[in-house]
Amino acid sequence: MNRETYRDAFDSLSFSAGFQERTADLLCQRARKLEKERMEMNLNKTKKLAILAAACVALLVVSVSAAVLLLSPAEVAELHDQPLLAEAFKRDGAILLNETVESGDYAITLLGLVSGENLDVLNQDLDAAHTYSVLALQRLDGTPLETQTFDLVRYTMTPLVAGYAPTAVNNWTLNAGAHGCAKDGVYYYLLDTASIEMFADHTVYMAFYEGGAPSSSIFTVADDGTIAFAEDFDAVQALFTLPLDASKADPAAADAFVESTGLNNWSNEHSGGFDASLQENGDDSQMLLITPAGEEGLTNPPFTAEQFEVYLRSERERLQAEVENGALSQELCDQTIQELEDVLAGIRNGFVVAVLLDDGSLFVGTASEDAQADYQQTETNILATIH
Repeated sequence: MNRETYRDAFDSLSFSAGFQERTADLLCQRARKLEKERMEMNLNKTKKLAILAAACVALLVVSVSAAVLLLSPAEVAELHDQPLLAEAFKRDGAILLNETVESGDYAITLLGLVSGENLDVLNQDLDAAHTYSVLALQRLDGTPLETQTFDLVRYTMTPLVAGYAPTAVNNWTLNAGAHGCAKDGVYYYLLDTASIEMFADHTVYMAFYEGGAPSSSIFTVADDGTIAFAEDFDAVQALFTLPLDASKADPAAADAFVESTGLNNWSNEHSGGFDASLQENGDDSQMLLITPAGEEGLTNPPFTAEQFEVYLRSERERLQAEVENGALSQELCDQTIQELEDVLAGIRNGFVVAVLLDDGSLFVGTASEDAQADYQQTETNILATIH
């Protein structure tokens, strides 16, 4: 059919009344429907884009969080200007853990450790083997930690060994040194102790907690020698088991070390802590006296500086005699004498008290920083009980 024939046929059609108006209405309705569908399509597209954008934002948040990667132990060593130690952390002998425990407001991550000699350019004791451990601390709410404001001394990071009392093997007996600094909102510990590889045939832990020297108020020891935090100790805490190489153990050296401390006695009974009180001296001065909680006082009075000097001389002679007969290493002898000299310095400045207990051990305590500033403050930190 050609165009002219088609036009003639179309012109010959007759339409019912109102056809034109109905057709116009239908066209308008169709136009409105198409516009509505187009708007709904655009709206759905906008919603999908919004959902996609939200997903991208969430992904970005996760990515940013993941982007704040923890430093490696080697990088932490470099942060502390320890190039030899940084290289040691990169070698096969290093133990890399990256294990995290959440406690209180913190995520506590043990990054790794390495043992060896001549690894610390700042340590003069280069010929002796040391263990260097690295831990990272982050706030769970994302608040950044800063070197200037984080109170390092409120927390303890220490090795412990199953089968030995926590009082016998810890930071204090292992002559530890702890260094800390923050980077990108994360606080990093670098702990230096005498080598713990001699205990490698035991279960060896790394503990981190809010508090001071290990005590029965913080830890409990099971019948099989395993160590755990005390059930009623609710401060920040984490206990990691270290995968040491058992072939590096030295049982004889480990036993000799523990015996030399004289601190391998343990009871899970809480001691109840300590009380601090002021003692009036004859010269109108005051001394801070630390006593076991609930007791009226220690049997013996605290040392004066002059009395402690005499005690230190006798201890130096006794310890040196033990070195000569092979019962004590020269290293541990020198370490103990240095600790006693530090106690003497503390007694002289009036902020340390030392008392000789009835069993012959030396009880040493010190006031907190607040107490040093104000003698009415009675909160105390216990440094050690030295046998």
